[in-house]
Amino acid sequence: MAAPNAAQKSERAPKWQPSLELVPPGPLEPNREPEQLPLIRMLEVVRERVESIHAGQRSMTEELREIRQNLPQQRRPLSPRTQALHVSVTLGRRNGLCPCCQSVPVCNEHGRLAGAEFDHFFSRSQNRATQTWLVCGECNQQFNNTEFKAAARSAFEAYQQALKPFLGGRQIGLWF
Repeated sequence: MAAPNAAQKSERAPKWQPSLELVPPGPLEPNREPEQLPLIRMLEVVRERVESIHAGQRSMTEELREIRQNLPQQRRPLSPRTQALHVSVTLGRRNGLCPCCQSVPVCNEHGRLAGAEFDHFFSRSQNRATQTWLVCGECNQQFNNTEFKAAARSAFEAYQQALKPFLGGRQIGLWF
């Protein structure tokens, strides 16, 4: 049998593959070759910087989650039908006055007046007729005050009672 040539020997010999592990922090081993020391130090610096970047990313991710949780929900607009329903009920059952304070006009036979606003009583994301009403701008601004909102709850419930005959296909005409 013939002796293997140099190309065959190199194919059989195990090839050197770099380790994918980073060098752990700590003192350098004294038996390392001198040309490896700068490379090991560079790898330690790179490892520290990568860890710092990862820590910053984790911190930013947590901050973004907190910001998203604290962002106000976008107000869902009322449908034109719901808006028209509120104008009709407020005009017919409340003489066009704000159902909350009962003193400021919010609509007339032509529609909603300037300064009147549709309030989402329970949540900005709830926009059904049974969850909203047409109020004056002053009352709408006061709803940020929890005491005012608690006091206005009975007015909202009374308005919803006036609204009931107009919901669910049982809608009856208003006499103006």
